[in-house]
Amino acid sequence: MKEINYGFDMRMTDAPKIVKKGIVGKHGESTPFLWHGRLKWLHTRSEGDAQTFVFNSYFIIRDDETDEVTPPLCPGYHFYSCYEENGTLYVFGTNEHEGRAWGGDTITMMWSNDLVNWEKKDVIHRPGWEYFNTSVCRGRNGKYVMAIEAGKPQELVGKQFTIFFAESDDLMNWKCMCDDLRYNDERYTACPALRYLPSDDYYYMICLEELPLVRYAPYIYRTKDFDTWEVGIHNPVLWISPEDRMMAPGVHFEPEIEELAKTYININNCDLDLIEYEGKTKITYLTGDQMSRGFGCEAEYDGTLEQFLQAHFGLYSPEK
Repeated sequence: MKEINYGFDMRMTDAPKIVKKGIVGKHGESTPFLWHGRLKWLHTRSEGDAQTFVFNSYFIIRDDETDEVTPPLCPGYHFYSCYEENGTLYVFGTNEHEGRAWGGDTITMMWSNDLVNWEKKDVIHRPGWEYFNTSVCRGRNGKYVMAIEAGKPQELVGKQFTIFFAESDDLMNWKCMCDDLRYNDERYTACPALRYLPSDDYYYMICLEELPLVRYAPYIYRTKDFDTWEVGIHNPVLWISPEDRMMAPGVHFEPEIEELAKTYININNCDLDLIEYEGKTKITYLTGDQMSRGFGCEAEYDGTLEQFLQAHFGLYSPEK
């Protein structure tokens, strides 16, 4: 793996302005998607013991406009993410391991064309591995790529956590890329959000980085070959702020929860995901202490997804 930070002759513009909207829910990891032109959010929900990491997890789907939610869907997996194409929603979840939410060795894909009836298939299974969050996009030449957060095996992961990759021609059959193509085994690199821009032929990935003194923030990188990675000049993408404690307009919880939001420990903006909708980039992320308590928040960038991703980098690649 080769990592490029910046070149001294590089030129740069201002960082993209992200407006935080505040707390929208008590859910876990989320992925936005379009469903017949409507913006929806897939939210992981987990009920259980944060000390033992034994959870009952499922996902719900929330309509952005009406705020209506589905009943619990496809229970028994964790760290749900999704990808939509041609009227079918593909949801990816990791399996339980010895009753714990942490570190299953299997990634299961569930899919539906009506958000009611679901089929499922195990698409990656590697005994001895620990898998967590995933992210899927359609990339170069129509090939699908999955970014996978892993915690084991130690000899490949290095500094926990590290991102590995898989690819597919049809979304149904997946093959892991060479294990040497990973990012970054020298640092804590978790909860990926992967996107591809045909206009510049780069894969862009946003991951959580562990900073000194127990702080966490999302960083952005890009690559063309999954071996050489350029680090964004504007990092971190988000940083802890008072807006993480504010209720979004129209959002209300029980009084004790709203009071908690004013004082809970927040050292973290994690699990960022994003989508372009009506000319803007909608962003979801989690706050909290990274272990037990936090909230789901939303933010927005007034520009396209392409503009948002490219704005984090210099005006030309330092390789050129």
